[in-house]
Amino acid sequence: MSFSIYYDARRDSPLTLEEAQRLDAIVGAFDKIDEADRHAHSGKGLNWETFTLYEASRLTGGKVLEGATKLPDNKAFALHKGASHWVACLNRIRRDVLPDARWSVSIDDRTLLWSDKSGWHDEASDGLATLWLGCLLSAPFRLFTK
Repeated sequence: MSFSIYYDARRDSPLTLEEAQRLDAIVGAFDKIDEADRHAHSGKGLNWETFTLYEASRLTGGKVLEGATKLPDNKAFALHKGASHWVACLNRIRRDVLPDARWSVSIDDRTLLWSDKSGWHDEASDGLATLWLGCLLSAPFRLFTK
């Protein structure tokens, strides 16, 4: 069973060129393309997928950013590591590029909440505690502990 993180930001004005450049720089800094390629070719490491943003021409309803990224799930705690990584990316985008947008971030059907102090988090904590607990109870973790 795979999980994905979904994200969108809406506002009345489109991205400016400067905002688009900052967005690209942040996504580039968090990029996992090398690790995704390594896993695809050798099977080593986590099965990362790259951070996906939908084309601006496809966005409707005031959206200035929208995308979804499948989270890695092939090792113990991969899901939590992937979610933490992409949440950190989204925290930077929200803080540095689109602080004035109306955001929606979820992991599958679990909506994440925003805190100016800690960024995106689940309802259980200022982090991703529910996701971490799910990793503890997952089949890959049980196999890992044998």
